[in-house]
Amino acid sequence: MGIYGINGTAVLPGGGETETDRRRRLVEQAQQGDTEAFGELIEGHRSKAKGWAEQITGDPHLADDIVQDALIRAFLHIGSLHDTSRFLPWLHKLVRNQAFMRLRRGGPYKREKPFTSFGPPEGGADQVDWGDLDSILAHLTRSAARDAISDQDPANHLIRKELYETIHSVLHCLTRKERDIFEAYFFRQLSPDEIAVMYQMTTGSIYTYIHRARQKLRQEQIRVSLGLQPETGGNVMVRSKRLHLAPWPQQAAVKLTFIDRIGHMLATAGDRRETAELMGVSGFAFRMQLSNRTTYADGIYMFDWRETLRTFMQTLGYEVTMLCGQLPHSPVPLLGAVERFPVVLPIEEALIPFIRKLLDADKPVLYFDTSATKPFVHEWSLIYGYDDERRIVYLTDALLPEGKTLSYEAVTENPVRFLAAAGRLKEPDKLPSRWNEQKAAEQRIAEQAVRFAVEYARNSRAYCPMTTYLSYTSGLAAYERWIAHFRSGPGSPPNRYGAGQLAAVYAQTRAYAAEYLRSVPFNGEAMRFVLLASDAYEQASEALGELSSEVPFVRPAEMLSPALCEQCAVLLEKAKAFEAAAIGYLEKAIKQLEKGT
Repeated sequence: MGIYGINGTAVLPGGGETETDRRRRLVEQAQQGDTEAFGELIEGHRSKAKGWAEQITGDPHLADDIVQDALIRAFLHIGSLHDTSRFLPWLHKLVRNQAFMRLRRGGPYKREKPFTSFGPPEGGADQVDWGDLDSILAHLTRSAARDAISDQDPANHLIRKELYETIHSVLHCLTRKERDIFEAYFFRQLSPDEIAVMYQMTTGSIYTYIHRARQKLRQEQIRVSLGLQPETGGNVMVRSKRLHLAPWPQQAAVKLTFIDRIGHMLATAGDRRETAELMGVSGFAFRMQLSNRTTYADGIYMFDWRETLRTFMQTLGYEVTMLCGQLPHSPVPLLGAVERFPVVLPIEEALIPFIRKLLDADKPVLYFDTSATKPFVHEWSLIYGYDDERRIVYLTDALLPEGKTLSYEAVTENPVRFLAAAGRLKEPDKLPSRWNEQKAAEQRIAEQAVRFAVEYARNSRAYCPMTTYLSYTSGLAAYERWIAHFRSGPGSPPNRYGAGQLAAVYAQTRAYAAEYLRSVPFNGEAMRFVLLASDAYEQASEALGELSSEVPFVRPAEMLSPALCEQCAVLLEKAKAFEAAAIGYLEKAIKQLEKGT
């Protein structure tokens, strides 16, 4: 991140960086919500963390779970680490606390006790096939029931009976192959290498099967505990549907995918709007926001998603149906934007029916996709189809004209849940007698957009997350923050990848600002000042376009030299001067509108 070497790892201009410096840099980036930096940070320390856990518990399988819990907590609370050089001692403490907590709950196994530890009964009274998991679970359930009747304190045995019954019920969510591999790993205690030889598969594939089985069992356990019934079964019709999306030519696409997907969604409903109108009315033509730490692109996404979408669509004459949430115990990208979302469970019954219902009503679903095609990390897309038999949804992707598919499981496990669809409030009145009212409404909307542009430009803190270690600068002040990042010196280099996305997006938004302002229905002096503002935005867009050419939105290998940083800062100063002039003209236009001239 920042200045990149050949392998994509950041290095300092004077040569390599020490391991301590690299770790400190990654911690600082992870504190800003950079999931890639966090992944890189833990990649070299996962085995060490497992070693710490195994020393305490003496159980390698339990150690894996402890490390996973500790890493989740590390991601969620890394912002509380004030001394970034103390990451390893801090992580060690997290692992140790998790391990001791597990042990306090009743030893290294407790409810995770391996089935091999039970062993065959001495008397052999029950006919148990100790190579078959169903037979073992049935035997354990019967034994627990008998013990509950005869024991002075049957509570513990009843708990064990309930546990065995739960395990037995949830195992049926696995496919035959997943179940066989699960039995080999958890019951027969075979290693992934041994299982791979048995099934003539790679060890990596076995790990994938084990991980998938664990996730399915966790989801099924939630279903059972909530009393939910799976939707698949003999009496349930397997359905599928795929909407025909309206053509969306490349020239209509916009790099700000939130607006791009809304435009595509409206076009599919027969309401084709000019992109400049969508950008202007929504206010995104005039927004600019930068992280206070470095040139991460996350500032683009920092706004109130729910209220912004609801207000914008209401202005266009639509009401919105939304489903939002964040998963517990999952590293959540763009935390500053989604921190207010409710915590939700990763179960299909809370999600897939919502998608089916909207698609069955011929409404594509706006979806925040955290598996977008690189160089994007995450973007908005449209879900336009589902297939129950294949258990997939069809959705768009910013870089794939043909679209792609995601499994129901992948959609359910998305750490950020944001889905929405729109329905028209009422059909617009086309009668000539309403023409004057329509024109007045258009002028009122345009005036609101112009006022928003001015207010946003003058507000340096338009969006303030509750998460204290995340902060952003907005409006004209964002230019100063951006310039400062480029002039921060070799000790704190800007993030090149993020700078590329920022430049590409904001160069385009300023071009749309210019185009939108040329179309507003003002008259007289107000329109003259608006046209002058349009020209100034055009100049700002050109300066930002030059910046985008110098720092393109790709994942580069070459270094971002000090000379190039200074060149970028100069271009930003130029863009800021033009945008400041544009805002001045818009303020004069507002005064003319207030005078009625």
